[in-house]
Amino acid sequence: MKRRSTAVVVGVAVAALAAGCGSSHKKAAPTTTTTTTLATTTTAAPATTTTIKPPPVYPLTGLAAPSAAAAQHPALVVKIDNVVGALPQTGLGNADVVYEEMVEGGVTRLAAVFQQGGAPVLGPVRSGRTTDIAIVSDLNHPLFGFSGANPIFLAEIRAAPIVDVDAERESSTQYFRMGPHYAPHNLYTATAALYALDPGAKNAPPALFSFRTLGSPATGAGAQTVTHAALSFPAASVTWDWSAKGGVWLRGQNGAADVDSTGAQLAAGNVVIEQVPYTTDGYATGEGLPPAPIPKGQLVGTGTAWILTGGKMISATWSRPAISDVTTYTDSAHHPVALEPGNTWVELLPTGTTPAFTP
Repeated sequence: MKRRSTAVVVGVAVAALAAGCGSSHKKAAPTTTTTTTLATTTTAAPATTTTIKPPPVYPLTGLAAPSAAAAQHPALVVKIDNVVGALPQTGLGNADVVYEEMVEGGVTRLAAVFQQGGAPVLGPVRSGRTTDIAIVSDLNHPLFGFSGANPIFLAEIRAAPIVDVDAERESSTQYFRMGPHYAPHNLYTATAALYALDPGAKNAPPALFSFRTLGSPATGAGAQTVTHAALSFPAASVTWDWSAKGGVWLRGQNGAADVDSTGAQLAAGNVVIEQVPYTTDGYATGEGLPPAPIPKGQLVGTGTAWILTGGKMISATWSRPAISDVTTYTDSAHHPVALEPGNTWVELLPTGTTPAFTP
């Protein structure tokens, strides 16, 4: 800070004194004083801006992560059996995202995706299909666990952007057989055992969905209150019922509650019903049955979707320009549909089949 000052100037005028013979007299001369006030200049301190980083979240669930490192954990996809001889499954309720896809015979098989969650026992594990290539290709090189495939499919799957940890390449340390089911429905694994095969992986998956604030109501153009949804694959039926008490959708399969090996009913915070075309990708033979066409879901393109979230159903459009792109879901106003943070099931329903909804 600088100070600027002006000195005080005093001028004095002295008058002549008159002289006399017998007397003398002094008269004070008038005095003039000029004063200038000091001026001060002050420079303001610069403003300070503080940037607050948002807390880390798990990309597949939208839930808070304990650290940035936890949020960077890679994804793991495991194929899970879903026929009568494989029920009930174990560990499926811990998955962040579950895809239900159609396979030969019109039954379904599941692709369970883990990143936040994990399962000490998971299964039964079954073989891969070419639909899986599209499921894994937007997850940033996830680990992929499955129980082999036919030679043509196996070569295609291993050429996909994955870390291959299938049962045909690994030892019994990662995969093991146990009851109560019989082969081929009795192969199990553990997520920690599969992650241990690639301990240096840091390739976190992207967010697959848009999420709203935890606990906020579901909104979107045309949102309708729904308590029950029913959908059908050629040889499997699925229901989802809204539990207002639990804030989740409860899963049913083939006319009964779909429970895991602990007896707990499988549930989801969100259900995405995505209508996709299936083409034939070869034929399956064996067990004395006639050749059965093997379906392949076409997950690149655009189509109709229905989103179940927060007790609402929102009609949407799904879009995926390329196999490496994340699928987007937009409502009739072209806004992204925001899901409740938590786990999500994606039903890859065949085109031409429309779900039924009950208010």
